[in-house]
Formats: sequence, structure tokens, C-alpha cells
Amino acid sequence: MANRRRRSTGDAAVSGPDPAPPRISPRRPAPPPASGAGKEDWRRWARRVRRSGVPEGLSSAAASGIAGWLSGAGAPAGMVVLYLPLPDEVDVTPVTAETARVYAVTRTPSHGPLTLHPADSPLEKHHYGFRQPVASAPVLSPDRVGVVLVPGLLFDRRGGRLGRGKGYYDRFLAALPADALRVGVALEHLVIESLPTEPHDVPMTHLATENGVRKSAAGGG
Repeated sequence: MANRRRRSTGDAAVSGPDPAPPRISPRRPAPPPASGAGKEDWRRWARRVRRSGVPEGLSSAAASGIAGWLSGAGAPAGMVVLYLPLPDEVDVTPVTAETARVYAVTRTPSHGPLTLHPADSPLEKHHYGFRQPVASAPVLSPDRVGVVLVPGLLFDRRGGRLGRGKGYYDRFLAALPADALRVGVALEHLVIESLPTEPHDVPMTHLATENGVRKSAAGGG
């Protein structure tokens, strides 16, 4: 039997059913930018899509896939560069516990390019919100790098990457050995067909998602 209540209309009390609760429509995903849209249009779209963060299960699956790839047959040699994630990025740090390699992380200084430091360095919080090695941490040579795990807002199937617009990673990647593997890390729904690119953009050789690690078109995939 439906709940009934008494409501007042002037001096008289009228009995009637409780009103139905308001209907809440599910939020529809934001439509992607139109063909020919520029980088800033894609950045705005990506930020809307990424607001809900990264489900822990999908992040764990992506990290496990990377660990298996790094320890499998034909694994690339050299130092592995990680990133320390923001809340909307896949957490790749569990890889260090699953695969025995030499790991490094980057530091974003007040001026100049990214610098490279041991992954177990003492950390501080950057004013953009991410953690990074302290300024006094030992500096490593980029000549030893064999693999870089690269965050990004979006990637495309060719290996294109859309970063946050500061250009730090493009300059860092351009300074690495030519045979270093560049692995873009994101959830699968953030790998789209095609992104706008510029001459200074450095493509990814591989893409890593919750579905595993694969070569991009730029890497021969």
C-alpha cells in the first residue's frame, strides 16, 4: 500500500499519496570534439572524461601488464623511467615490486628540462600536485634509459600523445637514446583514432592499457 500523508490546503487537511521522487537521468559522456579540432579542444574534452579518476582494478591490470612485458622474453634492456601519478593517471609504481629492474623518476625543476633521479629518492610535492624527487637527489644520466613509461591526457593508435600543454615530456623524450622505448600509459578508452600533432611532438613506440602492452603504428605495430 502506498504511503499516504496529510497536506494542508488553507485550514483543511487533505490526505494523499507521497509525491514520487525526482527522476535522475544518467550523465551522458561528453561527445568528442569535431573533426579538425585543435589540441586545446581535445584537452578540455579529456579533462571532462577523466574527472571520475581511474578505477583501481583497471589501474592494477595496466601495471601488471607492464610488469609482465618488462620481465618477459625479449624484454627491453636499460633503465626504466616511471612517473608518480596524479589522481587521474594509471599508477605504474607497483611495477617496481613485480619486476627487478633499475628504476628512475623525473623531477620538474623551477626552470629548465626534466631531470632524472633514482626511484627510491626522498620525495616532495610539486606545486602542480604530483610527487617528485627532492632537489638534492642524485642525478642520473639519460644515456642509460631503455624504457620510459609516459603519462598523457590522451593517446592515439599511431603513437600520438596529448600532454598537459607544458612540453616537458617532449623535450625530455627528444634527449633520450634513439632506441629507447616510449610507452604511453592510459586506459583503453583514452586511446583514440587520431590526435592533432606538431613537428616537435615525440610519438610513442608502444601503448600500455588495461588490455596489455602493444606496439603503436610509430613503433611498427
